[in-house]
Amino acid sequence: MTEGYHYTTCGLDYVYLQNGYKVHETKHGKGVSISHAQGLHDAIARMVVGAPFRLRGQEVRFLRAQLKLSQDGLARALRTRRGSVARWEGQPQQAISGPADTALRMFYALKAQKHELAEKLVELLTELDDLEHKIAVLDTMNFRETEGEWESEPKLAA
Repeated sequence: MTEGYHYTTCGLDYVYLQNGYKVHETKHGKGVSISHAQGLHDAIARMVVGAPFRLRGQEVRFLRAQLKLSQDGLARALRTRRGSVARWEGQPQQAISGPADTALRMFYALKAQKHELAEKLVELLTELDDLEHKIAVLDTMNFRETEGEWESEPKLAA
């Protein structure tokens, strides 16, 4: 069924909303408001993870966004390289390999169920991404001895 609003904002080309949205005029043209957008995205993700087809690039990107991970973070979680994740996402209609498909579905399902280990892994991967970004812009690092202990004072590039 392709009636209703073709919801492409999620990055998937096959999602249609039957209700739960309002079309309104803005000064820039027509706008659409989605009721409970996060709940909608959760429902879409559950359907994607449970679907009988292999995940394709567009589903990988969608699930990665739902997990709030960078390409590096997802690559680490799946024990692959960032370039693989980028390649999958760059080919939205191409199915990914079986092992990566299974690992991503399982990882998302655990995270969606708020499994403690999955929650900690996402938190750690996000911290690593943040740390790597900070290190990339690090200009100098100064150290100061205070009462027999050394402390660092990173100075970020301007």
